[in-house]
Amino acid sequence: MKEKKGIGESLGRLLKDPSSLALVLTSFIVLILFVIYPLIVVVFTSGFDNWGTFFSKPRYGRALLNTIVSSSLSAVTATIIGFIYAYAIHYSNIKGKKFFRVIAFIPLLAPSVMSGLAFLLLFGRGGMISHWLNSVFHIELDLYGLPGLWIVQTISYFPLAYMTITGVLRSISPNLEIAAQNLGARGFYLFRTITFKLALPGVINAFLLVAINCFADFGNPKLIGGNYSLLAVEIYGEIINNEPGLASVMGIILVIPALLVFWLQNKVLSKGSYSTVTGKPVSGLNRVTTSRKTDVLLFTFNTIISIFIISMFAITILFAFTKNFGRDNTFTLDHLMKVVFSSSSPAVLNSLVLSLVSAILAVAFALVLAYIVIRKPFPGKKLLDFSAVLPIALPGTFVGLALIVTFSKGPVVLQGTAALIVIAMLLKQMPVGYRGLTASFKQVDKSIEEAATNLGANSRKTLTTIVFPMLQKTVVANFVYAFMKNMNTLSTIIFLITPKWVVAAVSIFNYAETGTYYWAAAVAVGLMGATLGTLGVIKLIFRSKVKIFDF
Repeated sequence: MKEKKGIGESLGRLLKDPSSLALVLTSFIVLILFVIYPLIVVVFTSGFDNWGTFFSKPRYGRALLNTIVSSSLSAVTATIIGFIYAYAIHYSNIKGKKFFRVIAFIPLLAPSVMSGLAFLLLFGRGGMISHWLNSVFHIELDLYGLPGLWIVQTISYFPLAYMTITGVLRSISPNLEIAAQNLGARGFYLFRTITFKLALPGVINAFLLVAINCFADFGNPKLIGGNYSLLAVEIYGEIINNEPGLASVMGIILVIPALLVFWLQNKVLSKGSYSTVTGKPVSGLNRVTTSRKTDVLLFTFNTIISIFIISMFAITILFAFTKNFGRDNTFTLDHLMKVVFSSSSPAVLNSLVLSLVSAILAVAFALVLAYIVIRKPFPGKKLLDFSAVLPIALPGTFVGLALIVTFSKGPVVLQGTAALIVIAMLLKQMPVGYRGLTASFKQVDKSIEEAATNLGANSRKTLTTIVFPMLQKTVVANFVYAFMKNMNTLSTIIFLITPKWVVAAVSIFNYAETGTYYWAAAVAVGLMGATLGTLGVIKLIFRSKVKIFDF
């Protein structure tokens, strides 16, 4: 019997299943209220006068140009470094590969603003290296502005590029490379014609992901940028000056390149085909690796990057555990007791609580969305799907701006509450889980759920007793990702925090901006400790069901 289709038929089925109806309606309400509605409010808040102001002042035009230039430069260098770093691990015979993998993972435990803090401690005015260069060689080092921002964003986001590219390199079958080598291809020619072409989608994807993050970056430009102003910093200034209309204009303009990048990522890449046609790898074949001379160069490159990362974390730890490193190197726990464990400074605890709550809600909501979109026929499915993935294309700065403009007045006032911070975190991390769970649902046979339904289980019971256990690994993996990102987020929530609900990333930024670097370092160490501790507990609970520290 042919299955009936159409809006009327799907609506009729939905009405016969109260659990599914409740899930669909709840999903629409949440996405309309916190995604679509804030976008509309921002558009109407901008106003024609504010658009005129923006285009009439050269300062704002320079901020836009600076944003595009710095983000593009940082994305290019971060992608190049990420590719070389990943290539060295997967295509060379260098020693210490596990060590290099760990080093690439470490920056993900800390907010990007910590890179800005470490950069100030090393290369800022009065920084260790700056002071040494001045005292020994009489060189005045001034890296504030574009040079410093370029370096900091490259180091901050190169792990993102590395993680994206390493997944592609790992999945490339050695069959085609070995066949090309047997036909005479060697060295750079083999790399250029085979390996790089197969890895190109991952390289482009890494560039686009880094570019989106650089567009939204707020902390590093504010700390390092100096007079080199970016749109995210200008938006923050207008919110502080109570100019939501002008901030909305700049927020909309900031979204345009981000949406363009998102479109390229989803449309252009999907048209290209960069895959082998040789099927599964032949058993016993080993990947073509680099020459001994190239191994030396790759090992040197990875070592330099690792030393730079270790130095940035080491200087932060030294400032956290000494009275004032460089001036008074006496070991102390006073800074940690003051800004981490004191009841008057709950930033790290706030981050932990809000991140856990938001991560749980984000994964739960992503699971519900993926379930109803893949499994349930209902009108408006495409709209729901679009609304679910839209926040991933929006810079975090814009998400925070939209929420504060929308919910600081009107029928629903959430300004100053923990709920608004949780919602902001949820919106930014939920689309990643939604995409992953959507792909997982497509791989699970629908007949299992249909059998449960035939035995009398409604949608809620099917979701909790059948679907969730089957997708547990994916759910936990997305929870871990959401938790880590929430712990480190700054640009998304910078407009939303209050003295009561200040979080660790914001505290690091505030202390660094006022020059109390030892307190900023102590909060950074506390944040990383809390993140590692929580991940360790998750690993103990789920054991082999989730990979966290397996590099």
